[in-house]
Amino acid sequence: MEPVNHAELLLQFSQSASLRLLRADNAPLVLAVLATAFKREHRSVLAESRLRAVLEAELEELRDAGDAPAGKSAKDYLLEWTDPAHGYLRRHQPDGEDEPVYELTPEIELVFQWLETLKPRSHVGTESKFKSLAATLTEVVENSTREPDVRIRRLREEQARLQQQIEEIQRTGVAPVFTATQVNERFAALLETARRLLGDFREVERHFRRVTENIAVQQAEAGATRGAIVGHTLDAQEQLRQSSQGQSFYAFWDFLLAPERRRQFDELVAQAYAIPALADDLREDILLRRLQPSLRAEGNKVVASNERLVAQLRRVLDVRESAERRELSHLLQEIKTLAHRTRDLPPQTDLLEVDAGLALASLMSKSPWSPPAKVEFGGSLEVSAGGDYRETLEAFLRLHPVDFERLRQNVRDCLQTRVQITLPELLALRPPRNGILEVLAYLLIAETDGPHAVLDTYDWVELPGDLARRYRIPQAIFSNT
Repeated sequence: MEPVNHAELLLQFSQSASLRLLRADNAPLVLAVLATAFKREHRSVLAESRLRAVLEAELEELRDAGDAPAGKSAKDYLLEWTDPAHGYLRRHQPDGEDEPVYELTPEIELVFQWLETLKPRSHVGTESKFKSLAATLTEVVENSTREPDVRIRRLREEQARLQQQIEEIQRTGVAPVFTATQVNERFAALLETARRLLGDFREVERHFRRVTENIAVQQAEAGATRGAIVGHTLDAQEQLRQSSQGQSFYAFWDFLLAPERRRQFDELVAQAYAIPALADDLREDILLRRLQPSLRAEGNKVVASNERLVAQLRRVLDVRESAERRELSHLLQEIKTLAHRTRDLPPQTDLLEVDAGLALASLMSKSPWSPPAKVEFGGSLEVSAGGDYRETLEAFLRLHPVDFERLRQNVRDCLQTRVQITLPELLALRPPRNGILEVLAYLLIAETDGPHAVLDTYDWVELPGDLARRYRIPQAIFSNT
């Protein structure tokens, strides 16, 4: 720890939301409510009605015990916890939603991480942590050496060590395993790392929000040019990308876009929870089981922040382009006048260069597919005029029973190894048993279930046993995000 002086500590105690909360008289109430609402169910975002219900239930329990603070309602507390003087929660309203949502600020995430360190630990992990430290130190040294001979020598040493282990197992017929202590120490360290990883995304998202706010400030400055605004945005994005939080996020994003690694991770998690030597208290902590969905949710929030950043930049440029367009029109008229005057002696050199426009593309443009708010079948699905095609389709399928649960399970199975899948891809992996009826059933599932959607574009499919025909169907995309 770097030495700090009294003035620095005073400033930190006055500005840090983490320290303000720990010094607050009602800190136990705040932490109890937020832990119940967010941490117990591993939620990163919570609707206002749900958070308010948790707070009111906690206040009711305190009133019954005679310990409730007087004079404040649940609404008053939420307003207080989100104001700048406290900064425990961030309140915002997502696009297309009727109800505001709340999420923990990065400072309060730090408080919960610190509280975890205060709990008595039965799995301290001295041996495993030292081995992890030594392994990381070795990795840093080995991957910082540019000498090919040194790298080759170390790789051969590792190869010889692995070969010795193989021969020992072949000779004895016994594969050495971790003791229960070693298993539990390492599993506890995994849970600790997973919690820190989830907390990193709060800081990344907040950084994007700050960049967006800075763009708005620059837009208000009269002398700010488009080039300066774009340059500031690109510099800020690069700085974020090179930061420790940004590097963690991009590593996660690469992982999210690699279905095979996601599948392997799920398999490893399932195998780890099935280890007989794993302690009951660690087995009951489902954080690793929920880690991938939680990471996708956090990643989508960061991507949404980035999309808002790009949208803000577009608005800035559009506003400036409107004013510049008027000026350009005036200049063009002057150019036309001059050209008319010099038509008999035209200039031999270029007069001007025209900027065709600025195309914006972020480094994080590979965002997961998200369905539109409202979709309809295209015209290739004919239904009677004036009717609801979903009701018509449901009625038709009731006349010809289809096992919808089996089809939904097919969708879930295919999404285990990928982020999304189209209907033709799904039919190739799970050929329909009932021909076009199952295709219609899949369309109904895509229209009515979860994050799936039917678009206004079309696909062509061929069905087994009916290769002479090709069916033009609305494009359906099944997604697990």
